[in-house]
Amino acid sequence: MKSRTVIALLAGAAVGAVLGILLAPDKGEESRKKVKKTAEDCIDKVKEKLSNLKKEKEENVEESEEE
Repeated sequence: MKSRTVIALLAGAAVGAVLGILLAPDKGEESRKKVKKTAEDCIDKVKEKLSNLKKEKEENVEESEEE
């Protein structure tokens, strides 16, 4: 899967999660806590995916140089 597709998929999931939280019948403070937690989780997932993509690219470059 291409990196842009992965990022777009994660961004879409994050937007959907935030909208779901905002539309839920909770108090404002609870909603803000949930949005913050969801955003932090999504940021962590994006960082992990980018790190994995970087490692894959570095491995591909190393393999290409060896040939």
